[in-house]
Amino acid sequence: MEQHGIPKVLSPTDISHRLAVPTANRGDFEIPTGQHAINIEVTDTLEQPWTFRLSIRRNNNPNRRPVFTGEWIRFVKEKGLRAGDRVVFSRQQVEVMYGLYS
Repeated sequence: MEQHGIPKVLSPTDISHRLAVPTANRGDFEIPTGQHAINIEVTDTLEQPWTFRLSIRRNNNPNRRPVFTGEWIRFVKEKGLRAGDRVVFSRQQVEVMYGLYS
């Protein structure tokens, strides 16, 4: 299993409205062509599931930086996060092996 960590120091806007994905990591969060938002299932360190909405602004907006909304603000409140706190997103790629079993 491969992991890739994406750290983010939270800003006041991240805490109150939406989490802006760091510019250096915008390529780590892809939205299918023709769409501007998708739901992403996230699991915290306590194995609790969350649904964050990953979106980018439409084509006519010059700021196409991805942001998380959805349950993000509920997550912030439940975890007691504040501006200046650091979060790390880890992306896991699971390799599945197929075999014959008798």
